[in-house]
Amino acid sequence: MRIKPAIVLTCAVLLFVVSVVGLPPVTAEDCECTATDGSCSAVISCQGGCTRFCGNGGNCYAECSGGYGYLATETTLEMPNATYPQLVTALAHLTGKQMVFSPTKSDLVFNVGFKRSPFWNALELLSDQGAVQIDGQDFDKLRRLRKLLLTGDRITLCVKNTPVNTFVGDLVGLTGLPLRVTGGSPMALVNVRLTDATLDEMLSKVSDQTGTKIVEVGADASGQR
Repeated sequence: MRIKPAIVLTCAVLLFVVSVVGLPPVTAEDCECTATDGSCSAVISCQGGCTRFCGNGGNCYAECSGGYGYLATETTLEMPNATYPQLVTALAHLTGKQMVFSPTKSDLVFNVGFKRSPFWNALELLSDQGAVQIDGQDFDKLRRLRKLLLTGDRITLCVKNTPVNTFVGDLVGLTGLPLRVTGGSPMALVNVRLTDATLDEMLSKVSDQTGTKIVEVGADASGQR
């Protein structure tokens, strides 16, 4: 018996609908951060994991996993006598991120020569001459977070459903430190909450929870800087 094409098409559509309905829904996780002194809060909705740094004195940060890694991206750019709109356009093109720059002087000219430098350095160059926003986030806030982490200040850390290599990549971008995951599985998920912890304590806790070792390249055999 010959099956009519219209019937075959109908069956295919029905199979497609059944397969789509059978897929589990993709839901977003809301990740919130609130400082213990009530000075600030931050919230973000992520399809995957998230990382939150909650510090007193107005230092609250919430970001989807992998959201800070671009800060460590090697950047090569040469632009002699560039106006700030030209430089901002070039940097936005390199990262694919939206950038806004409000200069202190409208006639600024930059002589840029980056060769395999972290993208952070380019943002600092702009920030020294005005206010920088990247994907809606003030770069000055990221500079404050880097200072908190590197000077040993205590801050609350919350990480949810994040591969340890992604978490470390975010810390490399935020701190500028040459951190690396050794031993164990780099895809082990980080689920950690620490209150008033230093950067070293954060790394130690994440290593213990994931069964990995996080070291700084160039550190001594014990992993100390």
